[in-house]
This record gives sequence, structure tokens and C-alpha cells, in this order.
Amino acid sequence: MASARMYTLVYVTAAVIIIMTWRFHYQRSMIWDEYTAHRQDVLNPLLSKLRLMEPPVEPCLLNRSLLLDQVTHPKNTMVVVLNRERVYHQGDVLTVRVVARDKEGRPKTYGGDFFRARLNSSDRSLQASSAGHVTDHCNGTYTVLFPLYWAGNISIKIQLVHPSEAVKVLRRVRETTNKRVFYCTFVDVKTKATQTRQCFSSANPSLPQHQQCDFSKREVNGTWICQKPDKLPCSTISKCRWKKSTNRVKTLAFVSQEERKLFQNPYLEEELEIDPKEPIRVLETELPTPQHLPACTGNARESGASLGHWSGKVWRSSVCNVRVFTKEDIQRCLANKTVFMQGDSTVRQWSQRMQKVVPLYYNDATMDSSARLGGDNSRWNISVRFRFHHFPTQVGAWVFFHDFSYTADMLDTIPGGPDTVIGLSLWAHFTAEPLEMIRSRLNAIRGAIHRLMRRSPGTRVFVRTGTTREHRGGKVEYYLLGSDWLAYQITKVIREMFRADPDVVVLDTWDMSVCQPGKDNVHPDQTMVDSQLNGLFSHICPN
Repeated sequence: MASARMYTLVYVTAAVIIIMTWRFHYQRSMIWDEYTAHRQDVLNPLLSKLRLMEPPVEPCLLNRSLLLDQVTHPKNTMVVVLNRERVYHQGDVLTVRVVARDKEGRPKTYGGDFFRARLNSSDRSLQASSAGHVTDHCNGTYTVLFPLYWAGNISIKIQLVHPSEAVKVLRRVRETTNKRVFYCTFVDVKTKATQTRQCFSSANPSLPQHQQCDFSKREVNGTWICQKPDKLPCSTISKCRWKKSTNRVKTLAFVSQEERKLFQNPYLEEELEIDPKEPIRVLETELPTPQHLPACTGNARESGASLGHWSGKVWRSSVCNVRVFTKEDIQRCLANKTVFMQGDSTVRQWSQRMQKVVPLYYNDATMDSSARLGGDNSRWNISVRFRFHHFPTQVGAWVFFHDFSYTADMLDTIPGGPDTVIGLSLWAHFTAEPLEMIRSRLNAIRGAIHRLMRRSPGTRVFVRTGTTREHRGGKVEYYLLGSDWLAYQITKVIREMFRADPDVVVLDTWDMSVCQPGKDNVHPDQTMVDSQLNGLFSHICPN
């Protein structure tokens, strides 16, 4: 009996020692993490003040029927600058409160409104602008944080892009599958017989199995299903296209006449009144600031950050040292490198710009179509290749089905290595699709990236986010398929999925588009493209 008690005492004592040891190391780890975070905050005072507050995971919308007199109304929505009378300096953060009200002036009790916030310099010679960051408190009030990057007079611009009731419609329509109309032709090369059939980007339960040509690829989470031709086999698929006119008619069927009013004045893209309208004065900073930003290393803390501002026609990052690259800088940076780009036309702009600046040359006798919008430079040993991602690509012209490849498949075929750069952009053609489609596609891509890194360490992989696009007031179907709200949801998915991934650098282009000096466009002007490429090159060649 005494022996049993002794053994019990020994076991209890050992357990206490183990627990105390674990607790000591855990607390030590926590203290070190806090110290490291504190040191990083000291190095960048602005980042320590500005923590981007993500909206709650659950939507802030209430499930209620649409009543137009209760819709958020821009004329009655109130904007208050907190602590307006205080003295502001560079490096401070300006806080603005937005109180949403309906047509009758009643405060809203739920959130979900989609705002666009930016600062502009009142002094035209500065030509400076920056984005504000909106937090939805889910009770009809919103906080907007504006980092103050430059000295001088500033004016606040806040736009109600969509009231919460319109966002509710966008969310519902987004989750509806097979809204867009695609067609593919099937061709018998011997008899020249041709048949055209409708195709779908998601599973179509209404189409019997025996009437389907299923081109889906489960291992990359890609879905593409076509109606089977009467007399031709599925293997004869040739070309595909997206039919714009048919899509307009079909998309409108998803919303009622009452809901369509939400995508017209006065509820669409209306500027809120700021009272008083006088600009706010920002003084030069009184505190010593770091003279040089750290190099763009692509670490998890800064790879996804989009903090910065426009100064003239140059985007100035406040996170890492994004330099302005000359033609000679680009040539030296990309020397002896191969650049693979895949995605939508927003990354196609990158390859076309490189083709002009480097310059790159295409030889149709020796190169495949992936080099047509890129090419080679033999003097600097630079190669650039571009391909569209696989369907659903929203291209109006007929394109060869077999010219398209899934991004995950492309990544699995690349040799990789320190002299290989990969740039991916997957958002513009997915705004009309359920959010789960882009999320599952990105999951497969992330797995392919990790496989690439295991076999070819040192490969540089970049994933860019979405941007704002041109606005077409009155065309309801345009917003239902391509609203900025839809693009921003995909941007958030990209941030969440890759921000902490050590194998990927997220090039966050959202903020620079929100406050860009040029016009909003899915294919932005050269100013935007050059600044995006400056970010890319600064990560490839930080020194």
C-alpha cells in the first residue's frame, strides 16, 4: 500500500514538473512574440497605428423583405470626422464615422452597405491620394480609417457604392450557378460536320447524365460541362465563347423590377456629403521617422498589405521599398529569368507592357501561342510567357478549347528554380460565379504551388488581387455580374488564403485602384500597370 502511494506521488510530481515546464516555455514564447511585434511596430509607426479591421465573418444583413423607403439613402447618411479640431501630422490616422440612414432619415439598425473611401490632396501640385479602410459594425454605423501620408490640405471622399439591400441582391445572385451563357462548337475534321451546344461552368442537375459532355477535372477543382451533340462525340469539342447579348437577358431574370431600382440613382455610386466641407490641414511630422523602408522580402507581415498612396503618377508603398524601375533596371532585374504569367487580362497587361519595355520579341515560327503576348530578349536572356486560365473565361470571340489549361496543371509542369518567376491573376472572370468556385480553384492552385516549391526551391510565385473596374450606371446586369463589391469579395478570399503562406507573395492592388489618379477600368491605364509592375520587380530585385 505504501509502495502504491509512493508511485502515485512520483507520478503526480512528474506531471506537475512537466506542466510547469510547458507553461514556462509557452509564456516565454508569448513574451518573445509580443516583443517581436512591438519592435516591428516601432520600425513602422504608421502600421502600429493602423490595423486593418476586417468585417465580421457573418454577413451584417438582416433577412427582411425589400422596402425602398428603408434603403440606405446617400442624402441622409451622415459623415462625422472625429476629433476634427485636433492638430494632425503625417503618420497620424484620421477617423471618420458614417451613420447610415434611410429615405425618411431614420438610422439603420443593420450593416452591409458597401462604401468606397479615399483622401485627395487639395493642393493640385501634390496630386496625392490614398484609400480609407472601412469597418462595418453591423448596426448601421461604420468607422473609416485614413492614414495620413503627406502634409498639406486634404479632402475626404466617401461614396456609397451599394446600399446593403443591393448587396443582399448581389450576394444572392452570385450564389446562383450557371448564370452566364457559354457555347462550344463540336467539329468532325473529316466530314466538317459542326454542332454548337450550350456549356456550363457548374454542375447542371437539369441536364441528364447521358446528354452531358463532362470536361471537368476534379483534381484541380475545375468544372466544365456541355450539352452533348446529337451525332458527334465529346472529343470533337473545338471552340468556345461567352455570348454577351444572351447573358444580359438571362441575368436580368434573376432580379425583380423592384430590386432593379437598387442599381439606379439615387442608390448607386453616390458621394456622401461631408459637413463642413473645408479641407483638413495636415502638418509635417514632428517625430523622427525611418529614412528607408525595409526591402520587399515577401514575408507574411507585408506581402498582403496594400497600404500606401499615390504621389503624382507613382504609387508609394508604406510597407516596403517599392522602387520606380527604369527600362535598364527592368532588364537587369529580369536578366537570365523566365517569367510565366497566367490568369485573366489584367495580368496579360503586365506581359504586354514587358513586351514593349524590355523589349521582347515573338517569333511565330519557333514559339507557341503563350509567347505571343510576351516573347524573348536574347541579349538579356529574358523569356516571358502568358496564358489565360481555364474556363469560365468571359471572352466574346471564339477561342480554341484546348488552348486553355488549368493554372494548377501549368504549375505542375514548370521546372521552377531561383530564375523562375510566376505571376497569377484569377479574379476578373470569377466575379459572376459562386464564391466557392474561386475558393476551390485557389485551393488546388495553392497545393500545386507547394508541390512546385518542394521540387524547385527558390521559385518566386506572386498572386495579385482584384481592382475596381469601369462603372456603367443603369445597366443592372453589368453590376450583377461585375460589381466592385463582387471583386472585393474575391480580393478578401485571396488575402485570407495566401497572406500567411510562405511560398506566395500577395501583390495587393486593391487600394491603389480605389484611389487611382486615372479612371476606373478593369484594364487600367499605363500609370496603374507600371506601378503594379514596380511592386512585382521590387520583390524580385529588392536591392
